[in-house]
Amino acid sequence: MPPVRLDTTTKDGLTQQVKQIASQKAALVLLDFSQVEFVDSSGLGAMVAALKSLRSVGGELALCQPSDQVKTLLEITGLERIIKIYPNRQVFDQEYGK
Repeated sequence: MPPVRLDTTTKDGLTQQVKQIASQKAALVLLDFSQVEFVDSSGLGAMVAALKSLRSVGGELALCQPSDQVKTLLEITGLERIIKIYPNRQVFDQEYGK
């Protein structure tokens, strides 16, 4: 689970984990943001880096249950158009047949 804050002090952990997953050629990585209350520009950069890492091996990045602050930030930056967002894990599981 990501940290409660995704910012300059925590972004490297996310980036490293996703790079490791991407090296295994994951088709899709779902980040559970239910506990993430704050994302700054460094956190946005980490999400973009994660997306690029995954796409370089044919994968995709998705988020579930982001806070209102995070959703607003994704909308303002346009990232909600390139990162699939699910309201919760159940909706994600229904879409992927789990």
